[in-house]
Amino acid sequence: MQQNLTREEKRQHKLDVILRNAAKAFMERGYYKTSLDDIARMQNVTKPTLYYYIKNKEDILVKCEQITCGKINAMLDVVMAKNVSGFDMLYAFINDYIKIITDDVARCHVRHRGQMEDRELAAQSIKNHKDIEFRVREIIRRGIKDGSIRDCNSTILAILLFDSLNGLTSWYHSGGKVDINELTEEILALVTKGVSGT
Repeated sequence: MQQNLTREEKRQHKLDVILRNAAKAFMERGYYKTSLDDIARMQNVTKPTLYYYIKNKEDILVKCEQITCGKINAMLDVVMAKNVSGFDMLYAFINDYIKIITDDVARCHVRHRGQMEDRELAAQSIKNHKDIEFRVREIIRRGIKDGSIRDCNSTILAILLFDSLNGLTSWYHSGGKVDINELTEEILALVTKGVSGT
């Protein structure tokens, strides 16, 4: 199959593999304890070859963020275009968000968001997250307006949701004991029904 890919597609495929391996290493060893030499060895390439795909170690965080935010915003475009209640939009967002952020590249982004040493990159990282948060607050406001979500502070609810959902990245991984479908069902049940037994 690789033989049928264009040169750019092959390059993108190689970059995807590099990002996935680097992201996994950052999560397991820590960002500062993982060097570009380590990443090059993981790919079985030289460090100069690695520079063909990335500028530096920080660029890995930037690219992980671009990929993750791209997926989240594309998903939000679809969710917010649906002719459904605000609650149903929020439900769909949570369901799809969990599936996005439990990927290794996305986990790396969430755990290292805003930690770039370059101030402009760090500021842009925070802005990217706030822009996404603002869109979710808009979903909540729609739900409050149409009565499908109880009257509440949309900012508080959005922050609580993101803190809870993003917290998954610190412990969940696909090879663990908890299945992604079970995880999603439990979280959606907690959001929609709480912990009350009645």
